[in-house]
Amino acid sequence: LVEVKNSHKSSVPSDWVMVSSTKAVSRFHSPFVTENYRVLQQLREQLVLDCSAEWLCFLDHFSEHYHPVSKAICHLATVDCLFSLAQVAKQGDYCRPTVQDNREIIIKNGRHPVIDVLLGEQDQYVPNTTSLSGDGERVMIITGPNMGGKSSYIKQVALITVMAQIGSFVPAEEATIGVVDGIFTR
Repeated sequence: LVEVKNSHKSSVPSDWVMVSSTKAVSRFHSPFVTENYRVLQQLREQLVLDCSAEWLCFLDHFSEHYHPVSKAICHLATVDCLFSLAQVAKQGDYCRPTVQDNREIIIKNGRHPVIDVLLGEQDQYVPNTTSLSGDGERVMIITGPNMGGKSSYIKQVALITVMAQIGSFVPAEEATIGVVDGIFTR
C-alpha cells in the first residue's frame, strides 16, 4: 500500500487503485502490485487444487497396500506394548502376580504405577494393601477428605488388576489376582 495525504491525492496516477481511505490519508495499490496480487491469488488457488489432487493420488496408491500396512502397524504396536511391559518387569520393585481362578484381589504394598513413576525417587507415595475375597471381605467403603487419595487408590487397584490380567508384572511386593471380567468405578 502507498499512503498519500488527501491534500496530495490529485497527484496520484489515474491507473492506481484506491484500497482504503480515512479523513487524513488514502491508500493505493500500484498497477504492478495489483497485477502481481492477482497472479499470487491464482497461484494460491492452483496450489490448493494441486495439493488436493496429490493427496487423492496418495490415498489411491496407499489404499492398494492398506491391509498389509495396517497389519504391520498392528504387529508393531503389539511388539511395542510387549517391550514396554518387559521393561517394566525388569524394574526391581515390581513383582510377578499370581493369577488364580477364584474371586479375590490380594495386593500387598501396591503402588499406583503412574503416580509411582511421576514421584520418582521422592518416596512420597505410601503403598497400600488390598484384600478382597469372594468368600470374605467383598466390599470396601473408602472415606476421607477431598484430595485424600481415594480415587488414586481405587485406580491403583484397577490398574494392578488389569496389568496382572494381561500378564504384566505389577507395582507391589506381592499380588494374587483372580480372573476378572470387568472393572466398574464411579
